[in-house]
Amino acid sequence: MRITHGMMGDNLVNIVKRNADQMVHLQNNISTGKKSRMPRENPVQVSHSILYNRALFELKQWERNIDDGKSRVNYADSALASATDALQRIRELAVQGANGIYTKDDRAKIAVEIEELLEELIHIANSKYKGKAIFAGNDTLEDPFRVTKTFSKYAGTQVIDKVEYFGDLGDMNREIGQGDIMAINVPGNEVFWAENSSLFSSVDATNYVVSMDSTVKINGVEVGFKAGDNIEMIVNRINSADVPVRASVNRMNGGIIIETSSARDIWIEDIEGSTVMQDIGVLSGKTAPNNLDPTARRFGGTVFDMVKRLRDSLYMNNVEDVGSRSLGGIDLALDNILKYRAELGAKSSRLDLVRNRIVQDQTNIEEILSRNEDIDVAEAITNLKQLEVAYQAALGVSARIIQPTLLDFLR
Repeated sequence: MRITHGMMGDNLVNIVKRNADQMVHLQNNISTGKKSRMPRENPVQVSHSILYNRALFELKQWERNIDDGKSRVNYADSALASATDALQRIRELAVQGANGIYTKDDRAKIAVEIEELLEELIHIANSKYKGKAIFAGNDTLEDPFRVTKTFSKYAGTQVIDKVEYFGDLGDMNREIGQGDIMAINVPGNEVFWAENSSLFSSVDATNYVVSMDSTVKINGVEVGFKAGDNIEMIVNRINSADVPVRASVNRMNGGIIIETSSARDIWIEDIEGSTVMQDIGVLSGKTAPNNLDPTARRFGGTVFDMVKRLRDSLYMNNVEDVGSRSLGGIDLALDNILKYRAELGAKSSRLDLVRNRIVQDQTNIEEILSRNEDIDVAEAITNLKQLEVAYQAALGVSARIIQPTLLDFLR
């Protein structure tokens, strides 16, 4: 093949152009700090970077969820710590009031202080974090506990008569890992309860038969019944479900008995068109929480009921009740709140552990991502200098090889 000056010139121009392109590419990499600016430059590397960035985004979101959950858990624990202090003071007053050296007037004065402490307990139970009630389940926009006052002839003034829960049983969940969901709250109708609850229906259900497949919800857990189930089958299905209650048949009147396995409220709903609980005298047909049949007998008190009982016994100068039943109720209230404080403490510790692991995972992924997409600046500068030398050499060779043309002599 014949080599001409034109071919030599074109070849040198192409070499210089490639060299210049490489220099521009390296300059862009050095200025951005990245190995690739466009996916087409290295598709595999860019796809890996996308995966690493997505993983990093998820980790940072989980970290934010944990921080928010930890703040809410700590706030709830702080509120329960205040409730514990109030109940401890109430217990001290109960022990004091049970002492025989005090007069009726002395006990009435103690009852006045207990009434104030009861007000504080209700205020604590209605505590809000960022404008949302922390003991209301998912119904966080309103106060979960509502107070009714009445005139007491023993106190001679208005006192708290009834404290009702109007929240729900919903969990406030946070995702703290892939498929790892944690509830960061405790509903008020569990934490502010003192006694196990029980419900006795007054309707004879001996001959009752479920007319169609039905579903009820008991303390947040769905329980299904089949058409043809009698009262014994209803009891068995409730007891077989993962729900913190125990059901039985009242042999005295044929009605159903439902009892909780720990200090908490009983929350029952007929759902999806079911009327089973209405038919057997458990529900009245209203919406939860105040939907229990008025003919059904209900037992089990809240923390507030225990404090009211003590207050009333002091006003009535019932020393025996103050030192026995009322004081025992305060102890039950303290035990239940301390149980939930321990639960919140365990949640807080777990959140700390998960957060530490996520922070370490972020560090590891950021290191991998850096190795995948960040340039070695020292190496890049060295390569750029080599290209510059080669570029200058190519230009010098071009000037020597490309011969002058006729136009050069026509200047």
